Amino acid sequence: MVIGSMLELDPGRKDAFGRLVRTWLARRHGAADAVEVLEVEVLLAGRPGLFDVVALCGGRLAHLVVGLHEEGSPLHMLRHDEDSVLGRFEDEHGIALAVDALWDAELVPLVMVAVVGEEPSVVSMVRDDPEGVVLNVDDAASLTVFPWLTERPHPGVEMLVALDEAGFNHLAAPIALWRRQGRDLGIVQELLAERAHGWALALTSLRDLFATAGPPEEAGGDFADEAVALGTMTARMHLASAHAFGRRIGALSDWAAEVELLVREVSPVAVSPRASEALRALRSSAERSATVRTHGDLHLGRVARTNAGWVVADWLPGGVDAEGAVVFRSPLADVADMLWSLHYVSATALEERDPAVRGELEAPARAWEERNHRAFLAGYLSTPGVEDLVPTEHAVLEALTALFELEELVRRAGRTPVG
Repeated sequence: MVIGSMLELDPGRKDAFGRLVRTWLARRHGAADAVEVLEVEVLLAGRPGLFDVVALCGGRLAHLVVGLHEEGSPLHMLRHDEDSVLGRFEDEHGIALAVDALWDAELVPLVMVAVVGEEPSVVSMVRDDPEGVVLNVDDAASLTVFPWLTERPHPGVEMLVALDEAGFNHLAAPIALWRRQGRDLGIVQELLAERAHGWALALTSLRDLFATAGPPEEAGGDFADEAVALGTMTARMHLASAHAFGRRIGALSDWAAEVELLVREVSPVAVSPRASEALRALRSSAERSATVRTHGDLHLGRVARTNAGWVVADWLPGGVDAEGAVVFRSPLADVADMLWSLHYVSATALEERDPAVRGELEAPARAWEERNHRAFLAGYLSTPGVEDLVPTEHAVLEALTALFELEELVRRAGRTPVG
């Protein structure tokens, strides 16, 4: 076996790797459908050994990094988890113990060698979920490995790289792409120091407000300045997206018809008088407006505050729909997502409080929400160049924002949002 080569998969090897993939799927992702191993790359031959495996499972492409240890050798895991052991594996070097290499403290540095050519000193696990395994590398970079692949570049990676090249620096810059045969297997990014989760900052602001029970502008944790900066960052993202992917034009009446159809399909959903008026006005509108490749689900849980300002910390869904097709939308759809998020964090903060005092805090919570809505929109709309992406007439802008807020409300109906 040659490092970096694709392993020739005879029926015996396919079956052996297939058993490991099925075990991994059953333990990590709750699925163990029929598995067909498509390709195996040799990252490290011998003992320890590393194989990068791509397999077809239930119509999806699963991705697993298999590590091999001499049978009986001690294991050192990043987290204590017996599920990281996948079983026994035999090759020309004999019988080995196969493990999920991304959980193995000895093997993860060797995965980094395979990806970037350098071995780190310290690696720690940040998270492991269906979106990716994220590892902190030497407190300087992060490695994300995708457990599920697409036949095209990963949409989040594609968007991140394109916006970085377009000069949008509100992100963790990509350092290296792990890509094979057109598929993104993982990505290495710079690690953003001293970053605070957007949801946590907003929640802290509301808790400070509830402690003082005064107007939000007088509370110690007033969020308005942050909301302005967050609006500015969002506008810059849309301008960079228009530069990187181009812009198109859409009819406002078509957008209104799409939202009306969605409201009818997802019922019962209460439609506010403001939203009803927006639907009425836009249904008969002849106006057209710009569309760009938007983030697609921009909320406080996907942004973070660093010493250098706000950044987009999570690039999913990356401007594509559930089937992976690129979607161009009005930039105000992302704006509405964030406005909805400000409302949701306000409602969440209220739910934390004792029901006996909740009633008297509703007015301050509403004032906080309205203040930060205005601040976010002020930052967004005052960004130079954004006037080319959204309608300039105030009434049309208001109606479109209300339309997309209704769309977001309907889409969120029946499912719990991520904070």
